[in-house]
Formats: sequence, structure tokens, C-alpha cells
Amino acid sequence: MIRLFTLVLLILFFSVKSFTEVSQITYPIDFHDGQTIEACAGIFVDSGRDTLTSYGSNEDFSVTFTSSDEDRPFFSMEFIFFDLGPGDYLYVYDGESSDAPLLYEATNDELAGEKIFPSSGSLHFHFISSPSEHGKGWWAEISCYELCELFTADVTTDLETMHLCPDTGPVTLIADAYYKSENIYFDPNQIEYEWFYNGQTHTGSTLDYEFYDPAAYPFRINIYDPVNDCETDVYETVQVGTIPHFTGTQPSMDTVCAEDPITLTGVPNMVTWTGFTTGVQDTIAIPDGTTESYISSLTFDVFKDEDILQTEDDFGRICLVIDHVDQSQLSFELQCPNGTQIMLKNYGGVTANLGEPVVYDNVTPGIGYQYCFTPAPEYGLMNETTPEYHDYEDQAGNYYANAAYLPEGTYTSHDPLENLTGCPLNGTWTLTVTDNTPDENGYMSGWNLFFHDDFYPDSLIFTPEVVSETWYDNGNPLNGNPAYVTKDEEGDYEFIFEITDNFNCTYDTTVSVNVLPIPEAEIESYHELHDLTFCEGDSTVLTVHPINNTGDDWLYQWYFNNVELPGRTYDTLMAKETGTYRIDITDAITGCIASIDKEITDENCELEIPNVFTPNFDGINDYFEITNLEHYEKAHMVIYNRWGKIVYEHSYYYDNWWDGNGAPDGVYYYVLTYERFGVKRRKHGVVHIVR
Repeated sequence: MIRLFTLVLLILFFSVKSFTEVSQITYPIDFHDGQTIEACAGIFVDSGRDTLTSYGSNEDFSVTFTSSDEDRPFFSMEFIFFDLGPGDYLYVYDGESSDAPLLYEATNDELAGEKIFPSSGSLHFHFISSPSEHGKGWWAEISCYELCELFTADVTTDLETMHLCPDTGPVTLIADAYYKSENIYFDPNQIEYEWFYNGQTHTGSTLDYEFYDPAAYPFRINIYDPVNDCETDVYETVQVGTIPHFTGTQPSMDTVCAEDPITLTGVPNMVTWTGFTTGVQDTIAIPDGTTESYISSLTFDVFKDEDILQTEDDFGRICLVIDHVDQSQLSFELQCPNGTQIMLKNYGGVTANLGEPVVYDNVTPGIGYQYCFTPAPEYGLMNETTPEYHDYEDQAGNYYANAAYLPEGTYTSHDPLENLTGCPLNGTWTLTVTDNTPDENGYMSGWNLFFHDDFYPDSLIFTPEVVSETWYDNGNPLNGNPAYVTKDEEGDYEFIFEITDNFNCTYDTTVSVNVLPIPEAEIESYHELHDLTFCEGDSTVLTVHPINNTGDDWLYQWYFNNVELPGRTYDTLMAKETGTYRIDITDAITGCIASIDKEITDENCELEIPNVFTPNFDGINDYFEITNLEHYEKAHMVIYNRWGKIVYEHSYYYDNWWDGNGAPDGVYYYVLTYERFGVKRRKHGVVHIVR
């Protein structure tokens, strides 16, 4: 939220106009070089005189500031803007000249946001710039104080934080009083402290308090310095963070098959603590039809009378916790205290549940999901959002499979939220939910309305913020949220979603996934089982052999080169071609599917029979050897000489090659008979012996 006052300040601070046009007196360092300026108000600037114009090169200027008011002798300089280039320095001395102690040797943005209190009542500045690469200079506000205006205290805890986790227990709060200007004398041992909290009081610089429940715990400390007769009040608030809930944190499926991807989505729902009513919690049936509506009001009186919504960003969020059978039958309308109305959700869209309704009776409330409307929503209009699907069991014990629903989350308002501009925050805000169709059931379980946090004092409202979120699988962190994981083995697995908030508090939740086994099997061919080579022209039987199951409940579908083979739905297949055979196996009980591939390749098994060999025992071509004969069975060889006489015969010719057996050179006739898969074959021809 950008408030009007803030906008005015920003315009003043960063206007393109010269600072001399601002109503306060400006003191450019070049104009007042070498001077001592007595002032309790005004603006100290560089020679550029504004935040858009740079100072010059090789500058060397000095100036001293001191208080001009005897009643307010203590001086300060607050640097609202500070930007110096490399090699440019503003030296700040705690006194009237450069002989005083050096407080700062500042360059770049080192003094931005700093407020300087000298111990002597004066500040001396010496600026030196380099020949080039200048910044935009500085803009500082001058102030003077009475003694007691500088008296204050810091409040810390022995845990060094004011943001605690629930059930922290005993904590010591520590107040430390001091003067902002360091030269003021006081005796720390004489400082008197009185604590005011929860209707009680306590004296002393420390207070022991037990913090258990989420809340904002305000403390006021009255501090008195009898030496200087100064008194001040310091207000501090200890915040004990709220405990988030994890509604919506879930796996993509509660039950998956092994090797299927699991998506783990963590949803940390941070809870806002408020010291006043921010919503209505009451489970009420939504009236059917348009003659009646659910109407609920919420009244605020904790804001300033002048607080109004100036932009849509001033509107935080409105959230409904609701279940209903059909979102398309509902409209949501919000009215602000001045009568302005906007439609948050209109009728229409697809038929989908809100939350987990009880469909079959009108007396049992369902489980409401939280649906919010914000200036920066996650989803579009509710009646234009694509539904998701899930299985659930309702509060009456009915089970629904693949039910359409709108997920929890933040949605776009049907009418722009900026239409609420001008609405006062204080007053009565009214929500109307209308169901335009009878006989469809739904319940409102409550609603909340929040504005931008800047409207609320810390003691009234705060919301912890998530600073880290991690999924864990058996103690091992997973990447991202959502996180993705697969499991190869069946079993029940637990995954932990853990967050840490800006209070340094850690919370977690556990989700479970049941991983079902996929069919494990292998494909074997007849050739493999019999240690045979698949030759060109062969066919072979492919058979599925189960590994982790009997296969009694398995369903089959064969594919060849990724093309489905119609009707091939058995555990065997006759393969007649080379290529990739795949079978999809579905377990009919679990629905899990496994795909198994088998590559069938062939070899050239054609017999290569030589027509000459040289049995001279020189190690080269000494035998009548037939290539590829090992792929055939019952190879019977008979060799005749040219007169028809048998000179060689062997019933298992493979690897029992004829060496000529002393036969003379010449022509011989052979007859080879052999088999493959029981089919007899015959080859004959002539072979020459040459020595």
C-alpha cells in the first residue's frame, strides 16, 4: 500500500526540481564552503543541489554545522539520500573542524539512511571529489533536540530476537537505556525501569516472561534518569508466530504404480494472528434457490477514521471456506461500509465441486476448501477455471471416484477489486452467497476479510512468512516444490514437507504414497531357449515368462515396431520378421502396466560350399569346409570319385571336414543332406582336390 503521505514524501525527496524549491532552507556545501552554520532545520546538500544532478569534479569543500537554539543544543544530521562515485569521499568529524575525531570516511551509499548525533554539539564535513565517475550527491535533514529528547532505550531478549516460536517458554527481556548523543553524562546504575504488560508491572532492567501461545505481546517500559531528570517510554512487541496448516499439501496420487512419476505439492497456509475479529466461523447450509441467500456481516472499528481503500493493493484478501456440489450455481457478492458492491464470483462455468461436499443428503456438511480473492491471484475467474479431479470419501462415508473440483487457492474477482476504491475500512462489510438452483447441497464454514498489513499496528496483526520449503524422501532433500520422485519398488512410502518461517520456526507434515508393483517379466524366443541362431526366413515363438507374479491376472497386448498387433493378446506370439517386438502387460487387479521390448535380428545362414580345396597341409584350405553349416542339424556328407565309388561318408559332417583322405587330385562329387527344424534339405555338386 502506498499511502498519500508517503507519496508526498517521495515526490519531495526525489523530485527533478532543485532542492532550493523546497520550502526548507538548503545549504549547498560549495556555497557555504569554510563557513560555520547555526541551524536547527533545513537541508544539507552537495553542489548539485538535488538527487538527479551530479556534483562537480575535483571539488574540495568544508562546512561546519551546530545548533542555533540554546534550548535545543543537541544536533543531528539524517542522510535521506547518499550516492558518491568511486574515489569521492565525505569526511564527517565529531566537532568543529577536521582536528576533531573522524566519525565517517563515507563513499558510495555508506551514509544512506544514517542519522548522526555528534558528541560535541557540532559536525564538520569535508568533501573531496575525483576527476570523474561522480554520483548524485546527498540530501540530509538537519534537526536539533533538547536533552531529554535524546534519551531512549533498546529492548532485546536473551534469544536476540523479538520473533519467537510457539511454546518457547521463559524468555528474558532486557532494556538498555542510553542517550543518542554520546557525550551526555548519566549513571547507568541509577536508571529506573518500570515495565507495563498484560495489566501487570515490574521494576528492573530485565523482565522474565513465558511465551507459549501465538500472539502479539506488547510491552511498555517507562525509563527515568534521575541524574538528568529525563524520562521516556519505549514500546516493544514480542510476536509469537502462528502455526501454519498444510491443507492442499498432497501427492499427485495416493496410490501409484512403480516407476510412475510422483508429484509432491506442498502448500504452506500461513495463519494470520489478529487481536480483533477478522472473520466469521459458523457452519451453515447455503439456502437453495434465489429467494434466500447466505448473508453474513463483519464489522471493523480498529482502523483510523481516515483509512480508506485508495488502490486495489490496499485490499488484502477475502477468503471463503465452502463446500458445494456445483460451483456454477453460486454467486458471491461483497458490500463495503459505504454501500459499494462487487461481484466476486458470478454464476456459470463447468460443473465442479467446491471442497468435498456430501452429494447424497442435505443435512451433512462436507469438507470446505478455502477460496480467496486477492489483487494478485493464482487463478483466473472461478467460473472460467479448468477443474481438477480427485477421489474422496465424504463425511457421510460415500466414496467418489474422479470427481471434478476447483482447487483451493486465490482467484480473480469477477468485478475488479479496484471498484472498492473509496471504501472506508471501518464499518460493516457484508458477504452474500446465492445458490440459484434447488436440490444441490452446500455449506459455508466461514469467511475472513483482510486489508493490507500497513493498515494494522504490529500489536494487532501479523502473518509469518515462509523463507524456505523442502520436501524430504527418507531424510534426503528433494529439489523444488513441487518435487518429483519415482519409486521402482512396491511399498508404502512417506514424504515430509518442511517449511521454515521468518520467525525461524520449522513445521512439517507427512504424506503417504502406496506404490504398487508393476508386472515383471521377460520375453524369450524359441531360438534363445534352444541356443539357435535366427536365420533369414525363420520364424520363432516369443513367450512371456513372469518373474514377480504367476501372471494369472495379467492382460497382454503385442506391438511390432510400435504398431499395435490387433488380436495379439496372449502371452505368446509368432515372430516372422526382424524388428522390435513389445508387449504391454496390465495387471488386472492393480491396473499397473509394464512394457517389455524384444529386439529380433537375423543372420545370413546360407551355406557357402567351396568347389576346390588343397589338402597339402600347409594350413591353408586343407579341408572341404562348409561355412554356416553349424546352423543346421543332421548334416550327412557322402563323397564319390568319378567312377561313383564312395571315398568319404560322415553322418555329422560339421567340424568333421574331409581332408582328402589320400585321394588323388581330381574331381569329386558330393551329396549333402541336412535339416532345420525338422525340414530336410539337400545339396550336391563337385569339388576339386588340387595339391
